[in-house]
Amino acid sequence: MDNLRPLLYVSLFFVLFLIWQAWQQDHSTPRSQQSVAQKSMSNSGSATPTLPSTSKGMASVAAQPGAKMLTKGEIVKIRTDVLELSIDTRGAGIVQALLPTYPVSVNKPNEPYPLMYDKGRAVFVALSGVVPGHQGEVAPGEFALFKAPKTSYVLKPGEKTLAIPFTWTSPSGIKVIKTYVFHRGSFLVDVNFKIINKASKPWVGSIYGQIMRSPSGKGYNLLDVNTHSYLGAAYYDGSYQKVGFDGMAKNPLDKSVSDGWIAMVEHYFLVAWIPPRKEDFKFFTRALQDNGGERYLIGFQSPLLQVTPGDSTSLDTRMWIGPELQEHLASVAPGLNLTTGYGIFTFISQPLYWLLARIHGVVGNWGWSIVLLTLMIKLAFYKLSETSYRSMARMRRLQPKLQALKEKFGDDRQRLGQATMELYKKEKVNPLGGCLPMIVQIPVFIALYWVLLESVELRQAPFILWIRDLSAPDPYFVLPILMGITMLLQQKLNPAPLDPLQKRVMTILPMAFTVFFAFFPSGLVLYWLTNNILSIAQQWVITRRIEKAAEAG
Repeated sequence: MDNLRPLLYVSLFFVLFLIWQAWQQDHSTPRSQQSVAQKSMSNSGSATPTLPSTSKGMASVAAQPGAKMLTKGEIVKIRTDVLELSIDTRGAGIVQALLPTYPVSVNKPNEPYPLMYDKGRAVFVALSGVVPGHQGEVAPGEFALFKAPKTSYVLKPGEKTLAIPFTWTSPSGIKVIKTYVFHRGSFLVDVNFKIINKASKPWVGSIYGQIMRSPSGKGYNLLDVNTHSYLGAAYYDGSYQKVGFDGMAKNPLDKSVSDGWIAMVEHYFLVAWIPPRKEDFKFFTRALQDNGGERYLIGFQSPLLQVTPGDSTSLDTRMWIGPELQEHLASVAPGLNLTTGYGIFTFISQPLYWLLARIHGVVGNWGWSIVLLTLMIKLAFYKLSETSYRSMARMRRLQPKLQALKEKFGDDRQRLGQATMELYKKEKVNPLGGCLPMIVQIPVFIALYWVLLESVELRQAPFILWIRDLSAPDPYFVLPILMGITMLLQQKLNPAPLDPLQKRVMTILPMAFTVFFAFFPSGLVLYWLTNNILSIAQQWVITRRIEKAAEAG
């Protein structure tokens, strides 16, 4: 049987190609292929409430027919140590969110990443309001004009929280206070709704929140950094669910969920809305399209709230506006950490990330953390690798005999195959022994690939010298070239293929891998390079031992 190592390389190359293809497909910006009937949006990017149809126990709400956009209200600026927000008093929704601790790029360290925005056709906003439960009832929707005490707020040194109320009052005596509460060092924002009834009759209504965005940031150039990242909605109903933009247009979500959350997710960042627990909320999605362009939203709607005259009621919600910090997100709500998309090998990726983070806590450098994690993985698979390398060393020792058989039987492949298998049996060599242990390790490689690609902690994380961002490709291609060289060195330690075609394949593969990895994040290439160096060292030691033992025998 011919040496199967080239087949392994081809298989691994094919796996890498599939990973790349899946990444492009899963993380590219999907575009809706159909026109959507709902039209409730102006060119400014603000929408009327477009909520789900009635359901038992839920408020009956529909889009306001013929609603027209009113002029914008005042913009209230809020600044904490980790967030810079703009809230429009027209609806009291968040129309801009900047992340000062996460710059746009390493070359623009003073320019905060624009997570949320309202720039013409480029829209990513969080809207909320109150809708009436009965016809003729009054409530502040997205067009309602709220009042704020000031137009500028700053979380001052020494202050732990900052609360900003927005108030709306109807002539009939219904008062709604929407209060945003910010916390020092936290991307978690409390959004509290309080409804006070000073009217002469009971009031019935429902509170909703929604996150809306356009399918890309085109027209707002700071967003082009995420052109190959997953962009879409997600929600949690006991399990993590992704809702692509095409899915919103073709099959709008409309279901009752308890203990869940809704979110808009992009590479490294998300905006999530977490309703209160232990109560059913209506989750919904909508696709909107008009002369303002395409916009997609995901939202929640509370059960009916009833307030008698002279009484009040409240609803406390929370929002996460910021990076996908997995360990923090896991403590905010169940499943929220799953927005960091590790794919089908999440059960492997999460422990790898946990270990990587623990190592970083000690060494303080994500690049060296990757090197040390690779060493630990190599030690964990040491016995498997040893079996593989021993098999390859024995195959290498058999090369002269295999070459002699090939010359003896020429093109008689049947007799050559039989003689080769007899030789393997006589020498107690398993030709598959060098491949199977390596194939077992492929899921770990794929899992680590997603960890290095999706973990926001590696975004703009420096390593050494010219590597200033482990999430970006090596700007000078040094790591990919070194990786290609290590692959050539590995080939020198492996048994040479007898077949000329296999020899050509083995010659081409290191170059192909070098080109392929030139476009991968440098953190991933660093892992592969480190793994190759450790493999070469282990394989060289084992090969030398076997050769010495053979000479002594």
